[in-house]
Amino acid sequence: MPRGITPHHPNLNKLSNTGLGFASLDVIVKTPDGYAIANLTPDAVLSLAAQSGNEAVRRAQAKLRTLTTPRPDFAGLAMDTPRLMGVVNVTPDSFFDGGKHATTEAAIAHSKRLIDEGADIIDIGGESTRPGATALVDDNTHQQEKARILPIISALAPNSTKAQSKKSGGVISADTRHPPVMAAALQAGAQMINDVGGMGDTEAHAVLRDNPQASVIIMHMQGTPDTMQHQPSYAFAPTDIYDWLEVRIAQVIAAGVKRDNIAADIGFGFGKTPQHNMQLMAYLPMFHGLGVPLVLGASRKSTIAKLSRGESPAQRLPGSVALALVGYQAGVQMIRVHDVAETAQAVAMAQAIRLATRNML
Repeated sequence: MPRGITPHHPNLNKLSNTGLGFASLDVIVKTPDGYAIANLTPDAVLSLAAQSGNEAVRRAQAKLRTLTTPRPDFAGLAMDTPRLMGVVNVTPDSFFDGGKHATTEAAIAHSKRLIDEGADIIDIGGESTRPGATALVDDNTHQQEKARILPIISALAPNSTKAQSKKSGGVISADTRHPPVMAAALQAGAQMINDVGGMGDTEAHAVLRDNPQASVIIMHMQGTPDTMQHQPSYAFAPTDIYDWLEVRIAQVIAAGVKRDNIAADIGFGFGKTPQHNMQLMAYLPMFHGLGVPLVLGASRKSTIAKLSRGESPAQRLPGSVALALVGYQAGVQMIRVHDVAETAQAVAMAQAIRLATRNML
């Protein structure tokens, strides 16, 4: 993974089009005793690969190209600056804001407020995926989920007479893991699907293939919301989840979805202990090797409290902003948050520092 990430300078390798650069890489090797990590320059990586033959060199060169190649626009948004995704939960039981925006009118008003605060994307969800949540798994519950989110999507979608223009109104995302709901959301005007189920359902592949203009976020989750926190286990969370996302991205592409329409999310808090989550945050830059934009959603989650003083969701704003800034410093392209204005202000300061640092190099 890229190591020693700093604002880009001509003497450094560009990290995609994030504005960051790197001089060395952590090479992680699985051994019988665990994992070995060596910090090497890109030239040293290629020299080491040469000892194993041409195929190893080809793979090393391809990975370096993946890290340095600019990411194209995603859902119409340039990926050369961090994008904020504002959370709108239209549910009675979400862990942080359940019930606050459960009516169509309240959800629409909250969405517009988040756009005014600087949200580039509005992520509208009608199913709680908090730990232990009851799944919406049949036709009746899918209808319930649709009833919650479709009126908001229709009102905010760029082609709606009630909506602002796409330029000023933000991209509309449907936070759902159920193919029937995905299809209905896209028909209603959503431009993006945020699938916490990781596009594991082949019917979901078909929905995206049939809507080639749509984008999708593939998120990692171990288990399902009702089971995911029952003793989650990994050999080494960053590499296990990287490999899982790499395979899932390949499967979705093989099903006919364009790579340019795919982003990846490590799934902070979804089937992970606080230690797993911190390992993932430490190794976030590695996930640029997937070759797609990255999404981070750590806002208000319980890991903050477990590593602090047991604060309630309402008291986790400082930790949420801190995690968002770690994501920004790692080059994450999209940050999913409940608190758009506060995160936007923090990111603006971090951007100003990065610009000043780059000008001093």
